[in-house]
Amino acid sequence: MFSGKYRHVIGGVILTAALAVLPVGIERVQAVQVKDGVMGQSIEDETVYDTSEQDLDTVLSDIIARNTFSLLRAAASYDDYIAEAWTTEGDYTDATYYHRSEFANCELINGIDVSWWQGGGKGSTKSNVNWEQAHDAGIDYVFVRVASRDTTDGSIYEDTSADAHIQGALENDINVGLYVFSQALTVKEAEEEADYVLELLDQYGWDVTMPIVMDREAGSYKRLTAGMLSKTKETNICNAFANVISDAGYTPMVYASASWFVNYIDQASLEENGCKIWLARYNNSTDKQVNSTLTYEKLSAINYEFWQYSSAGKVSGYSGKIDVDFWYKDTSAKTEDLTATANAAGSVTLEWSEADDAHMYRLYRFDPEQNKYVAIQSTADTSYTDTDLTPGETYQYKVRCYWTIGGTNYYGTYSDVLEATTLPAKVETITADSCTATTITLSWDEIYGATGYRIYQYNPDSAKFEKLTDVSADMTSFKVAGLASAKEQQFKVRAYKTLGGTNYWGTNSSAFAAVTKPAKVKNTVVETASSTSVDISWDKVSRATGYQIYRLDPETGSYTKLATIKNNKTFAYTDTALTSTTEYTYKVRAYLTYDGSNYYGGFGDVTSATTKPAKVKNLKATTKSSSVKLSWDKQSRGTGYQVYRLNSKTGKYEKIATIKDPKTVSYTDKAVKKGTTYSYKVRAYKTYNGTNYYGSYSGVIKIKAK
Repeated sequence: MFSGKYRHVIGGVILTAALAVLPVGIERVQAVQVKDGVMGQSIEDETVYDTSEQDLDTVLSDIIARNTFSLLRAAASYDDYIAEAWTTEGDYTDATYYHRSEFANCELINGIDVSWWQGGGKGSTKSNVNWEQAHDAGIDYVFVRVASRDTTDGSIYEDTSADAHIQGALENDINVGLYVFSQALTVKEAEEEADYVLELLDQYGWDVTMPIVMDREAGSYKRLTAGMLSKTKETNICNAFANVISDAGYTPMVYASASWFVNYIDQASLEENGCKIWLARYNNSTDKQVNSTLTYEKLSAINYEFWQYSSAGKVSGYSGKIDVDFWYKDTSAKTEDLTATANAAGSVTLEWSEADDAHMYRLYRFDPEQNKYVAIQSTADTSYTDTDLTPGETYQYKVRCYWTIGGTNYYGTYSDVLEATTLPAKVETITADSCTATTITLSWDEIYGATGYRIYQYNPDSAKFEKLTDVSADMTSFKVAGLASAKEQQFKVRAYKTLGGTNYWGTNSSAFAAVTKPAKVKNTVVETASSTSVDISWDKVSRATGYQIYRLDPETGSYTKLATIKNNKTFAYTDTALTSTTEYTYKVRAYLTYDGSNYYGGFGDVTSATTKPAKVKNLKATTKSSSVKLSWDKQSRGTGYQVYRLNSKTGKYEKIATIKDPKTVSYTDKAVKKGTTYSYKVRAYKTYNGTNYYGSYSGVIKIKAK
């Protein structure tokens, strides 16, 4: 990710121009200028020569001497290296790359590294990488810069594009590692940088499965100048960072150039501390000698796992040049110490030792039907309880670690095979899935590998649990019928396995108690009592705690609980404060309170009744032309009215008219004699289910006919 070039000028002579006349075969040395905080800065340690105190002849002589020595000194060893190396064509560059023979059995995985320069520049909060296209192009991991230490004042600041990069990568199955551009000059500063990265990780909740990296290189203002720290101090700084990262449960790694690792870091100390190495070397091999300092022997001693091989990669999904990396992922790790820590009924608990930096583990069990080992579980833990087993049988297991990288699983080496034998299983949990007045449906946890189950019911006469029935293994529930209503019942269940004609019994479950529901309410009767009340009655239900009365709400179409009778001695209820001439619908059910819960019986038949019409009000009378006209207030929801007149001879009121229209609220009596006084009264009626229900009579009104 270098931007631009600059030239060294000595005594008015341009060095790059002079280099153009070097003999064929002598490497040209190009000076490069880079942005502060961009990985790859330390590459200039291998490509830039300081000419500030040398004349041009001295510089050219030194360059020629270095290249000549390189050609002569490294030829034999490097030739051997090349002969043993394996090659790949660059997917994102035009070069052919030589890989150490020791990596021949590793997975070669492609990745990139990014900072805010791939997100719009300093202060940007976006990512300019199309992560879907990058993944499709073969990029399976990315190292994202999340923080930097300023190369002038030493302050630490966040890379504002980090979250955008990371979220885009994770959404496209690209594994993520983090790095901090480090300028730490002390152990304390190294620990501060590590803590800062971990705080960001905690703040954003990133899913980091790759190493967390300390990027050791000189910035543009060279706060961390190559060689300013002793090798011991530089190594202590790297290890201090690594210790904080390791203690947090992540894998630490140090990034630097080849010259940095050779000259300034005790690599063995890093390795002993579990810290990995990420080598930056823009060449087609990591071990190619370039000068008398970076010899083949020293280069080949760098024990790296990652190689940043170019800063000018072209990757789909990003328009510019980008850092590209190789990861030599060693997947040979063998999972060790597989043991059975507990053999139980129908289960085996297995444990194994943790494998180095593994993401997950896959456990296998031998399947004799398929004559092969079959995966039964993937887990991030180092233990697993296998419950899908047959009682009293021997099983073979093996386990191996694996890493998920770029959405692909890469597997380690299998553990040694372990044999473990199970015991007969115990039914641990019984529940009552449902119950009626005469049945209880029992269910229990499946005991894998069982031939069947035996169900026992408690007999109070013998005070023992007695066999009720056996059911097959494909049944983990059973409906017990013919029970008494509203009564507690107790059950036990145990599993058995039939092998060679013999039943192997698991331990009996604990006793399970359940209760049947009350019987259905019978003979519910609803009767009209008055214009504002109805009477409800029903038959007693044995062993019930009480009863609930529900009334239909015609507006919602649902029943609402009207009353709860909390005893089994009352079998009637009067619903009052009702509206006259209105139909009301009821249903009743019994309930039983058992162990703090209510169990409800079936509702009795739905029964309806109507309230009587209300008393007719405001009866009035007028007379003219040998007739009497009566009028009164309208009654809502009625069927009609009946008009009565007093018979003076019998002293009784006789019905003289029935009005069958509730909207008609007047009547003219034409069968009267002038000068005779008459007495009248009126009542409303409602016809309901073929029966007439009558309201109270109005008050009597008297009038003398004209």
